[in-house]
Amino acid sequence: MGVYFNINLEFNHNVLLHKVEDSIKSRQKGYVCVVDGNVLATTHQDDSYKKIINGSIVNACDGSSIAILAGLIHHERFTTFTGPELFTELVSKNYKQYFLGNTEENLNTLKTKFEEESFNMELFKFQSLPFKSVEDFDYNIIAKDINDFLPDIVWVSLGAPKQERFISKLLPEIKQGVLFAIGAAFNLYINDDCNKRAPVIFRKMHLEWIYRICQEPKRVGKRALNYLKIIPVIVMNELRKGK
Repeated sequence: MGVYFNINLEFNHNVLLHKVEDSIKSRQKGYVCVVDGNVLATTHQDDSYKKIINGSIVNACDGSSIAILAGLIHHERFTTFTGPELFTELVSKNYKQYFLGNTEENLNTLKTKFEEESFNMELFKFQSLPFKSVEDFDYNIIAKDINDFLPDIVWVSLGAPKQERFISKLLPEIKQGVLFAIGAAFNLYINDDCNKRAPVIFRKMHLEWIYRICQEPKRVGKRALNYLKIIPVIVMNELRKGK
């Protein structure tokens, strides 16, 4: 895992999965973050948040522009490993998995989809969360249910930057498991109306962010603007670091 734009990032998919699976096998608890433009922009504005991101077992890159910029600066070819791709890769494996956050309705739809795909439902547990600030959750109660189940993986779907702050507070309370800050991966997996993945042509051209802005112009558009504002700064800093 290298440092790009002051963030630990692993672009090699096999290495990333190997680190995750090693942590699971050794019963090491920790967390994985998925870094997109919004996450990167927030780390640039908040040092405490940056510390959380860099305290992970490993981080995946979910921003094609981040991969392209890092590749151009360092003269390498980097590819993304998006949250939905990471979720799809691991959810089908024979691990005990706990699905936390999002809404009761979406979790029920997710459960139904897993049943249709003939997954072993005894390995899965689902728990929605009320809408609260990070400080207001009762982490002892949440952790007790997780510890009773003892999952290998805990998927946390609360949206960035909330979910990363949430897992940093939950981690000390759990006995085992790798926590994933996975964003809208649940929604994209069930293909809900508000969170559909971009057509393949958009993804191949690294323009999925435009599709997402069209879906949610107010929320995603604001995040995209924050990211675009910091690009000149992070690029110049990365170029200086290279020299």
